[in-house]
Amino acid sequence: MKTTLLIILFWLFRVVNATGCPLCKKNQPAGFANITHGVGPQNGFDYVMLYGSIGVVLVTLGLLGWYVFRPGQQTVQHTDIQVI
Repeated sequence: MKTTLLIILFWLFRVVNATGCPLCKKNQPAGFANITHGVGPQNGFDYVMLYGSIGVVLVTLGLLGWYVFRPGQQTVQHTDIQVI
């Protein structure tokens, strides 16, 4: 099962071309060239939205790491949960 899943994932990453074409590479700003298709950010608001979303993702990943590795749970028993 794991081998089949790995083969499927390898095939998907090999077949799907995630980089931009030469025309998109030429039309995008310098920092975003050859990342994806399209024209890229056009004005200041686009950059604010882009960097804001990157910030939200980084904060989310940081909190994920924090609560996975340091959950703050002191005991192993869950005696305060009542099952009816």
